[in-house]
Amino acid sequence: MWKNVAFLLALLVASRFIGLPTNFSPLLALAVFMPRLTDDKRIQHLLPVSIIAFTNFFLEPVNPLILATMLLVFAITPTVSRFSKSLFLGSLSAVLTWFVVVNGAVWFAGGGSLPQTYIAAIPFDFRLAVSTGLYVALFHSSEKLCMSFSRSNIKLLDRLV
Repeated sequence: MWKNVAFLLALLVASRFIGLPTNFSPLLALAVFMPRLTDDKRIQHLLPVSIIAFTNFFLEPVNPLILATMLLVFAITPTVSRFSKSLFLGSLSAVLTWFVVVNGAVWFAGGGSLPQTYIAAIPFDFRLAVSTGLYVALFHSSEKLCMSFSRSNIKLLDRLV
């Protein structure tokens, strides 16, 4: 089991480096899906945030305000997802939170017109919404497959603790 989790974490970290567009990443979907993997709220919040924070050291520098708002979105997404009780609504809420908070920080850091900043962000964030939905569907299908082979009702990451 530990090997599977280590492999998953390695894939998630690698996804930041393999040349995917920045808005086609499984990490926001992971943040949405975390409440289904563990009941431990610390893990729910810290795992996605720590992957982003750690991998960001090796990627192109990002404005600290924008990075902080990205980390904030990844930190609050598991809570939003937990309260929505639906993967679709959790995904939609995460992307809308991203759209408002991160693009607000982009506007604040870069100046310019607020409406133009949000309008310019729509194509990027639409692709983020599509990728988040696809990865959540992949995670959900994988969860169903794992549960069909397992007779335990204990969440995947909770089995390790």
